[in-house]
Amino acid sequence: MLVSAVPLSSRVKMRGVLTIHVREVATGRVLRTIVKKNTITFDAGNVMRSLIAQRVSDPAPAELQMGSMRFGISNTTPTRYDTNLLAEVPAVRKELTDVKKVSGVTGEISFQSTMLSTEGNGSTFCEAALFTRGTFWSDSVGGTLQMFSRQIHSNIAKTVAISLDYNWTLQFTTT
Repeated sequence: MLVSAVPLSSRVKMRGVLTIHVREVATGRVLRTIVKKNTITFDAGNVMRSLIAQRVSDPAPAELQMGSMRFGISNTTPTRYDTNLLAEVPAVRKELTDVKKVSGVTGEISFQSTMLSTEGNGSTFCEAALFTRGTFWSDSVGGTLQMFSRQIHSNIAKTVAISLDYNWTLQFTTT
């Protein structure tokens, strides 16, 4: 019988932090900062498993990379069982291109996007999520597109006077 020498307490853990800066467009001044630990979904585990296994039946690696950040208006508490935003505002989906994927310290990566002053006006945003690319980043959820993590935050009534800077950092640690 093979027994692991790695204690259960030293398994790899994944966590994330969502930081939102509400910025006044006229001056560029940060009016408010919101910081929330995110909820990693069960689909995130499936994404990681498929990336590592790369079996013929798994989606292609490019389909599993982080592809978009999306935003919604539901304040329903996230769970690990979530597979989609509960009330997405599709007009402000943000593609996560390479320049929006920033490597930090070892075991950490940040995804950045900005909701411009011209986007999402009239909506009160309070949820955000990270999605894999799927076969195309703007596809609807289902098929190969999977939600990796979701979080709710305090209400932000979006107007032309503000922009929203989202920074989502994922950390992979052992403890």
